[in-house]
Order: sequence, then structure tokens, then C-alpha cells
Amino acid sequence: MPDKTKGYKMQQKKRKRRSRRIRRLQRDIYLLGIVLLLILIIMGVVQLVTKSYIHRHDDGKILSGITVGGVDVSGQTKDEAVQTVQGVISQENNVIFTFKVADDRAFDVEANTLGLQVSKLEDSVQQAVDYGRRGNALKAYKIMKNAKRGKLTHDILLQYKIDENTAKKALETAAVSALNEPQNACVTQDALGNVSIEKEKSGEVLNTNKTIENIKKLLKAWDGKNATIQAKVDEDKAKVTAEELKDATDLLGSSTTYYDVNDSGRAQNVESGAKHLNDILLQPGEEQSADEAMRPYTEENGYAKAASFSGNTVEQTMGGGICQVSTTLYQALLYAELDIVERHQHSMLVSYAEPSMDAAIADDVMDLVFKNNQEYPVYIEAIVGGGSLTFNIYGKETRDPNRTVTYVSETLSSEQATGTNYVASDDPIGYINYVSAAHPKISAQLWKVVTENGTEVSREVVNHSEYVSSPETYSVGTASDDANATAKMQQAIGTQDLATINAAIQEIIYGY
Repeated sequence: MPDKTKGYKMQQKKRKRRSRRIRRLQRDIYLLGIVLLLILIIMGVVQLVTKSYIHRHDDGKILSGITVGGVDVSGQTKDEAVQTVQGVISQENNVIFTFKVADDRAFDVEANTLGLQVSKLEDSVQQAVDYGRRGNALKAYKIMKNAKRGKLTHDILLQYKIDENTAKKALETAAVSALNEPQNACVTQDALGNVSIEKEKSGEVLNTNKTIENIKKLLKAWDGKNATIQAKVDEDKAKVTAEELKDATDLLGSSTTYYDVNDSGRAQNVESGAKHLNDILLQPGEEQSADEAMRPYTEENGYAKAASFSGNTVEQTMGGGICQVSTTLYQALLYAELDIVERHQHSMLVSYAEPSMDAAIADDVMDLVFKNNQEYPVYIEAIVGGGSLTFNIYGKETRDPNRTVTYVSETLSSEQATGTNYVASDDPIGYINYVSAAHPKISAQLWKVVTENGTEVSREVVNHSEYVSSPETYSVGTASDDANATAKMQQAIGTQDLATINAAIQEIIYGY
């Protein structure tokens, strides 16, 4: 039989050991609680001491070594810091954002032209005021100590925003120089008369919305210095394709006129106007306004001041000379036999076209409007330079090869101008310059003559034109610092008598 006494004693020993372990654990927990309590008391005391220190040294001014957007605001109050930062920002107008289009292409924009503004400036300055004064007391205490020792450097980033409408305009203007323009397909003709089509090439257009998103990403952590931003571009497809020109390779009509390259302003206008009318594709039934294609007549659009007709006088206007462009085009359109919807003659005869073979442009008053009356597209090519201007009209030739069209200008009546006209100019007093020859009064009409196999089959009047006369014209200088002298010259010009004008010049310049 088992020994019951022995088993009982073993159980008693186990109970005692377990009891001793429990007492030791209770003692350890008690000691740990005392330690933790002491730690909490010490931490509380430290917090109270450090908070008291912070409070005693909180004079409401920003700690030394703190900057806002890179601007030192050490020792300043909130209001003072706001003024300081605003003053520096207003002077920083030379920050440049470089927008990268490709590895070898980029464009620069001045940051202030994007409508750049500081957002929530007072909040940023408040962060500077609070730094080392709020939050964890120990951390704040260390910050204050570092500030006193001159070892603190901390920058509060400014928050920026842009005006999106302003930014879009600035980006679109600046991006032009860095983007590849699309190249329309075009019809070309070599020296032997062989016609070919050059295929179109796509270009690039700036995606302003996505580019602005990249600007916003930069501004989230911008340090106020020059920066590089990736520009987003989309494909810009050509307006005229080789497929559209496949039925526009026959020369339907052509005309050439000549201009004086030494007349720089007028030459510039002729060349600019021609370039605006180049590369135009008209679908069947489509109309085109020459004035709409060439305007606005501004320096930004490639134009300069030059002589132009105004009634029976000649004056300097922006875009003077573009009527030669519309006239040359008009003649080419006549030979191509496209519909002329609107055409006007000049007020006086022009040297580069026979009577009734001209077409004037004048703001919203006079225009050359034409229509593609063919069953196929027509393509307009302008070739200009070196004093020569040519317009070629290409399409699909459907006319009888034995049929010929010519145009004949007929003068119905003519009356020569008499006398001499003197007009005031901005030249200094003493200058008299030749402006234009006399223009006769002319009544004319234009005949369209059609022959087949050398025999005339029809003759019809295309237009009727009336031109006013104008005497030989000279400009007389009236510019002077003396208003009385200018008034005297204008009065003399009003007499339209050369002797009186010369006498006034002698009196003003030489005193007799």
C-alpha cells in the first residue's frame, strides 16, 4: 500500500513554495509601483519646472534662429514678422521657374507672372511664434536653450498658391518658343513644274492644366528659390493632312505682283499678310475671309506702320500695304474661277494692279471673301520674299484643257488730277517730303473672256470700279517744342500754297 503520509508532506512543501513565490511577486509589484510613482512625480516636477521656465521666458517674440520662408524673424513679434516677410516677398520678383519640355528644350517663366501669392502667411508666422513655446515641455526647453546659445536653426516653409487664369496665360505665351509647331501637309512645285505633296508633321501643345498641377506640387514644399518643373505637353495634330490634299495637286490659278523691299514697313506687312494666308485648305462650299486670316494688324502679329489710302489722301497706318496681298490673291482666285463673295476696289488707283484687278482691305469696312465652289478641296499657297509675292491655288482640274480664261481691264473714263496737296506730318518743321504721285479719276470695269480652241465663246463683266482723283502729295513737317510754331505751320498748310508754307518755315527757323 502507498505511503499516504509521505504524499501529504510533498503536497505541503509545494504549497509553501508557491506561497513564497506569490509573496515575492507581490513585493516586486509593490516596489515597481513605488518606482513608477517616483518617476511620475519626478516627471511632473520636471514638467512644472520646465513649463515655469518657458512661461517666465515667453516674451511673445520669436526665438533666435527661426526663419519663415528663409526670412530671418528672430526676436520679432507676430505682427512685426508678418510685415518683415511681406516686405521681402514683395521684392523677390526675379525668381525663375524653368519648365522642362524635353531633354534639350525648356522655357523660363518669372514666378510672379503666374499670379503667385503667399497663402495663410499669418498661420506660418504663428508657427514661428509657437516654436519652442508650445507642445512637449522638455522638447520646448531644449529648443529655448539652443536658441539662447545661438545653436538653433529652424525654417517655417511658406504656403504658396497661384492664380490659375493668370498662370495659363503666362505659360501659353512663354511655351511657344520651346514647343514644336505642327507642320501642315502642303503642295509644292519644283522648277520643272512637277507637283508633289509634303506629308504633315504633328507638333506639341502645352497641357496647361497638368502643368499647373505640377506647379502646385512644387509649391507644397517650395523654398522660394529658382526651380525646375516638368511641363506636360500633348500632341498637336496638323490642320491639313496629305490625305486631304490628294485631290488638290492641280494648279487652278496663279498670280504674282512685286513690292519694294527698301520700303521696310510696307515690305514687312506684305510678307506678314502673305504668311497668314498661306497653307489654307478650303473644303467644298467653305468660305474664307482674307481680312479675318490676316488680322489683327498689330506689331505682335507681325505688322508695322506704312503708307495706305484714306479717301484721296495717303497716311501712315498699321498694316499699310496688306491690300497688295489681297489683290494678288484676288487675281489668283479669278483664274481659279472660285466664287468671289465680297470684293472692293481701292479709293484710288494702285501701281501694282490694273484698274478693276485690285481688292482692298479696310478693317471691318472692306474685305475679300471667297468660296470654294468646286466638288473637291482647294489649297492656297503663298510664296513671298525678295520683292516678289505669288499666290497659287491648287485643286482638282475639271475644266476642259482646250478652254482658256483671261481677264481684260477696260477704262471707261479718265480725268487727270490737278494741283498739289500738302499734308501735315510729325517731321520737324523745315522738312517737306514727297508722298505720292497724282492719281487720276477713273471709271473702269473688268471683263472675263473665255475661249475654247482659240475661239472666244463668252465675255462678261466681272466688276465695275470707281477711283477718285488725288493731286501730287507732299508732307510738311510741323513738329516743334513751340506750340505757337506748330500752329503757325498748320495754318500755312491750310492755305495749300507752297510760297506761304516756305515763308512760314523761314520765319520760324530763321526769324525773318
